[in-house]
Amino acid sequence: MNQRKLPTSLIVVAVLFIVGGVFAAIEVVVSLMHREININFGVLGSFIGPGLLRLSRGWRTCALVFIWIALIGVALMALLILAANHPLDFNVFGQKVGHASKAMGVIISAIVFAVALWEYRVLTRPDVRQIFSIDVA
Repeated sequence: MNQRKLPTSLIVVAVLFIVGGVFAAIEVVVSLMHREININFGVLGSFIGPGLLRLSRGWRTCALVFIWIALIGVALMALLILAANHPLDFNVFGQKVGHASKAMGVIISAIVFAVALWEYRVLTRPDVRQIFSIDVA
């Protein structure tokens, strides 16, 4: 086991993946309770987070792929929100609970984009890359 102290930012990124994975799993279960099938790859965050904490190169690569997908997806989502001519549905765990304004949608998109960009920066920082490149014999 690696006895190195992990950077706090790496721990926060791992926790964010775990929390996202748990929320994705809850969404899948809620959908099943409503007799709907919901395939949510966000559930993999439950594995990515612990993989990052174990300094697994493979899970770091998976995290970076998910972050790139998020960056592209959130940017596209913000553009679609701006182009929409109708109110935005507000969902909690996949279930519609009301409407949100375009401004709120864009603000949430900007926050998610900023967090994903920060996560990318953490995982690509030289000190973090070095931690993942060390082979423990």
